Amino acid sequence: MSGTELPQDGRRLRAVRTRARILEALLELIDEGRPEPTAAEIAARAGVALRSIAQHFKTREQLLAALAEKHLARLPHTEPAASTGTFEQRLVSFVAARSKALETSVAIRQLGRSAEGRWEAISAAFKEVSRQRRKEVQRSFAEELAKQDAWVLDAVDAATTGAFWDSLRQTQGLSTKRASAVMQETLRRLLA
Repeated sequence: MSGTELPQDGRRLRAVRTRARILEALLELIDEGRPEPTAAEIAARAGVALRSIAQHFKTREQLLAALAEKHLARLPHTEPAASTGTFEQRLVSFVAARSKALETSVAIRQLGRSAEGRWEAISAAFKEVSRQRRKEVQRSFAEELAKQDAWVLDAVDAATTGAFWDSLRQTQGLSTKRASAVMQETLRRLLA
């Protein structure tokens, strides 16, 4: 190893840490209910110079794309296996995991709704989350879905989305426990 490689590696490591702090600060601000914090607020929270944001993210879309990727990585990835347990066991496990994931991502969904039409990165991230969540439904309830008409998958998928969850939690004002119970009973009736 030459003497020039070590400082370069040190700079890369600092750059990785700075980038991570910027993204973490942005997520924290969003989670606190600030859907579109300013660059100055992000820099202050991250403990970095304002210019660091522009150095790491040339455009707002690059920043949002990295934010979407970081958010996807922090979502719970518990996927009940379709072949494990009774229907009731799988249902309870699925609803618990999905409720946790949806409750964790409330603030990022709010940002997404305000930015989706303007930023391709957000639209793409929302589509990917929807695709992954539909696959989880299919894996978790493959046995039950095989006995149903095709529309049942669409209905179960809709009843497990962020929009459904937000309607229960925010519009109707239900507690997380009650919202989970409503989701669980909805799925039970659809898949029975």
